[in-house]
Amino acid sequence: MSATSDKLVERYLKHLDVELDDLPRARRREIVDDISGHIAERAGLQAETEADVRNILEGLGDPAEIATDARERFEVSPHPQSARSEPGWVEIGALIMLLVGGLVLPVIGWVIGVVLLWTSNAWNTRDKIIGTIFVPGGLGLPLFLGTLALTGSGGGGCVQFGEVGSQPAMNTCTGQGTSTTDVLGIVALVALLLAPIVTTAYLAVRMRRASAAAIA
Repeated sequence: MSATSDKLVERYLKHLDVELDDLPRARRREIVDDISGHIAERAGLQAETEADVRNILEGLGDPAEIATDARERFEVSPHPQSARSEPGWVEIGALIMLLVGGLVLPVIGWVIGVVLLWTSNAWNTRDKIIGTIFVPGGLGLPLFLGTLALTGSGGGGCVQFGEVGSQPAMNTCTGQGTSTTDVLGIVALVALLLAPIVTTAYLAVRMRRASAAAIA
């Protein structure tokens, strides 16, 4: 198939995957793979023009209808997320407060973000769980821990003891050098700092995909 035909198929399968979001992962993967194989088989038997590919996809039916049939077949009740709408202030507020709410209003700000996340219909349950556990407090937690670490490690330096009789002056230094524990601590802080940023980006992408599927 041509590049344009490949994109049509890819978009169709992504739309189908979004519509099947409330099915178990194994069932969803099974249906998408089955439809993908059927498309590849039909495309191999027919002329590989863009029009032929469009006819194949139209013959398969709307992804929403396929998802409805799948729910009935596997006796899965659609959840409220199926009625998704355009992202609004709830979704934008959730993304902002999950990331920086803990900095604006310590603890309470992040909790507000979690409430908005679970109130919205833009994400499924799996997305909401990911948004909640990575990372509690958002950017507030790693910055708080980093501040504690810097405060606790301060005060290093050298102290000079004067001469006693014929003994020369002696320097005693503390807090110098970098241990393995320090390196691991820095790596952990960086991971904690990146986790909420990556999670917020993931939720934003999932929100856009769900919105695009609802409009299509």
